[in-house]
Parts: sequence; structure tokens; C-alpha cells
Amino acid sequence: MEPDGQLELDDWINLLDMSAIADPFDKIAECQYFLDLASQEADVEHFRWLVSAFFAAAYSYFEISALSSFHAYTDPQGDPVEDSDALEVLRRYVTVSRNTKNPSFVKTGGNHEITIQLYEFRKRNTHHFPMSIMTTSPEIPEDFQFGSIRGQGKPALAFCRTAMALIRQVHQELQA
Repeated sequence: MEPDGQLELDDWINLLDMSAIADPFDKIAECQYFLDLASQEADVEHFRWLVSAFFAAAYSYFEISALSSFHAYTDPQGDPVEDSDALEVLRRYVTVSRNTKNPSFVKTGGNHEITIQLYEFRKRNTHHFPMSIMTTSPEIPEDFQFGSIRGQGKPALAFCRTAMALIRQVHQELQA
């Protein structure tokens, strides 16, 4: 340790448990994990929990992608430099803003047909009340639907699969 109490780079590196650091694309796998479990779940309550977890992971994917895009590079003074190409890709799907007083805080919102619905479902489920899931036929979980008014539901798994496909598409565009 340096006399002023600062750790040297080698000291920091030795403190890190690299196996504990998740892959940056872990959120995609997390989304898929919860979608796969929901696709097999016949109990409506458990299904609701799994879809809620899927929504949280999907939201987190976009938030982490935005934050990573704002801190993609470092200039010679050690300050973060944004990846404008990545932000351009993300902004086709989500709104992205960064807090000027706290640059490590980003906020995303829906900006595409699918992400608008995804963010609205997540917001209602997280901040208002647990999501309503209807059983519309014996073909469960396939026919579970979002909503509580008969004849006006939205097929839950179909929507989640569409959202998952969009996340994969965004990821491919970010990697291009």
C-alpha cells in the first residue's frame, strides 16, 4: 500500500475475484432463463413470478447496455468516453438519458413498439400492483394472457418471446 493509503493497481488486481464478475451479456442469459422456466410453468402464480423476473432482467439489460455505452472508453485523463454508435443503436429501441450530476446513473424508457409495452408492463407490475394473468384455455402456459378483462388479454408468452427476440436483435446490432 502507498504511504497515503492509496492502493496501487497491482494491489487492486490482487483483491479482485475475477470469477465473481459476471459476463457483461449475462442479462441476456438471465432473460432467457426466466422465459424458459415460464414456458413450462402451469401454475398461474408461479408463472406470474417468472414473467415478473423476465421483465426485470429485460429492463436491466437495457439499463446496463446504456450505462456501458456511456462508459465504453476512457480518455487519457481517465474520464469515460461514450460509444456514440452504441447509443445510436440503443436509441432506436429505448430512450436513453444520463444524469449530469451523477454520470453513473442512466435511465431508459420504451421507444419501440415492443419496448414501450415491455416498460409499461414492468412499471405497472413493479410500482402499481402485481400483473393480472388470465387462463384463457386448457393450453397452459401457452394461453396465459396479460389482463383481467375476458376477450381483451394479450398472450403473455408470445409477447415475452417477441421481447426476447428484440433483445437478441439489439445485442447483435451492438456487437456489429
